[in-house]
Amino acid sequence: MSETVIAIWFGAGGEAHAAAGLAAIRSRHPAARLILLTSLKAAGPHRALADETWEDGAVKGASAFLARARRLSWASPAHIYDLEGNLATRFLRLCVWPRPQWHYMRQERHPSAESRRLS
Repeated sequence: MSETVIAIWFGAGGEAHAAAGLAAIRSRHPAARLILLTSLKAAGPHRALADETWEDGAVKGASAFLARARRLSWASPAHIYDLEGNLATRFLRLCVWPRPQWHYMRQERHPSAESRRLS
């Protein structure tokens, strides 16, 4: 069975940022099952780039945050890529067990093809 990789993106950085990030993840893990955790409105154009799409909606509050952490934990991913980069998704890293490798994609004010890098 291949490894599971999750990409988190709720709309930050725009469509080009997400497309470049998902393409970079796919090239880094070509045989992996790629799951995109996203919002309802951001999911549409990027369904084809992921094997599975989890539409998280606009959940807010502590119980919704913990439900998201539990869902990520139960998926047992080998890698999680944070394309969002906000405080909530950064804190989510501390709540997912067992701890997968967590990667961030830089968002720059003036993105170019060379500046999009996965860490």
